[in-house]
Amino acid sequence: MSNSQYMPRLDGLRALAVGGVLLDHFIHAPAIHALRTGQTGVRLFFVLSGFLITSILIQERDRAPRLVQAAARFYGRRLLRLSPALWLAIAAAAALGIADMRQDWWKHGLYLTNFLVSMRHSWAGAAHFWTLSVEEQFYLAWFFVVVAAPRRWLVPTIIACIVIGPVYRAVAGGPPSDDGWSITLLPAQVDVLALGALLAWARSEPDGAAIVRFFRSWTVLLCCLGATAALYAPLGWDYRLFRALSVLAAGLTSACLIAQAARPFAPGRGGPLDWPFVRHIGRISYGLYVYHWFVPETFDHLWPDSTHVHGVAARLALAALFTLITLALAEASWWLVEKRFLGLKDRLDKLLRAPADVRPTPAEAQLPAAAADSTSG
Repeated sequence: MSNSQYMPRLDGLRALAVGGVLLDHFIHAPAIHALRTGQTGVRLFFVLSGFLITSILIQERDRAPRLVQAAARFYGRRLLRLSPALWLAIAAAAALGIADMRQDWWKHGLYLTNFLVSMRHSWAGAAHFWTLSVEEQFYLAWFFVVVAAPRRWLVPTIIACIVIGPVYRAVAGGPPSDDGWSITLLPAQVDVLALGALLAWARSEPDGAAIVRFFRSWTVLLCCLGATAALYAPLGWDYRLFRALSVLAAGLTSACLIAQAARPFAPGRGGPLDWPFVRHIGRISYGLYVYHWFVPETFDHLWPDSTHVHGVAARLALAALFTLITLALAEASWWLVEKRFLGLKDRLDKLLRAPADVRPTPAEAQLPAAAADSTSG
């Protein structure tokens, strides 16, 4: 099976994921939080990242380059894609004096936010960067799994990761009062990242056809949706069991959605995922995620208590304002910062003396992020 086609509907899925995060973080209402749109959006981002990164690495491995050259190319491209917007947000937050950034800037800049959140037991500051940290740590290790290790190790490693995630959450997760600190670490999220990797491997190998058919089954999708809804519902689940299985169920649902969206593109048959505006939102979703957390914090810093409003209409109006500002920031970041650094990838290839036939893969073109995530669990 080929995984070389451009998959534009993945941008639509990314828009769906970031929309869930913004909804959860901008509308502070129990009914919204009960839907867990932010958590679900995070898992969709994780599975997408596992899928796209593994697709890129499989293509890199198949080129059979020198290991040092492949590593420099892979990590250099990730740095050019992910760090400029992150470091710009860190600098702006430090300049404004918000989100404890003047003390913690280097921890966020080095992708250590998840350790910071776990150690402090606090979602204060720029805690939403924990998912970017999880993904960056996954990238650091996954290159060697896919490119450097023997090919026969890849599938067993993916399966091991899918098992490790729920086991870690069940064993290491504390009671409800701990608010989910343990799940900010990579072992607690590695199963959803590995589900994306499994789908990427299955699409690249004839032996994986059955796995692709499994994830593309509407019956499987509906069962996964039902399991996710049941686990998120207040049905008296044991807390450790809930934490162990709910993330996995959301990851399986996300993998099914990605398998459907990754089908060969036929314009007009993808519903809202095909809409140009929706796909553009997905394209700038990394910036949306990176900057959105700081918009309410800036309002509170400049106009104390301005975000403490009451009533449904007032909350919706404030959320709409925050969304518009975040869209403007992400749009400016995309055109003025992110695209300019993406243009340096060709120079990186020349610097590394990459072969003339090495071009950005379709999967690389669709990797606006990491991430994006975050809620408390």
